[in-house]
Amino acid sequence: MHGQFRKRYTQTTQEQKMYAVQEVLKNGRGRKELAEELNVSVNSITTWIRKFKETGKNGITSYSQDEIMRLKEIEKKYNEQKEMESLKKLPIYIHVKKLPYPKKVKKL
Repeated sequence: MHGQFRKRYTQTTQEQKMYAVQEVLKNGRGRKELAEELNVSVNSITTWIRKFKETGKNGITSYSQDEIMRLKEIEKKYNEQKEMESLKKLPIYIHVKKLPYPKKVKKL
């Protein structure tokens, strides 16, 4: 494969995958023709069709709903941590953190 370049394909959405599956299964379009139209490999279309037949529409999604929720939670925690780190860099935050707590006064 020296001197040759691999073809770059585009990232596809679930809607594009469903379109491809429906075009092949319902309308009888050829996989190669459709692959060229969508700028994806024929193997990708074949995989989407197989997954669709095995598990239905949810089979062609890249991530499960649980995985999406898990990733959103990680993103939320990351953003909160990043915001806290930004606040720590502010002079007022540093000054407030260094203030001593008031001492309790003993009653006579």
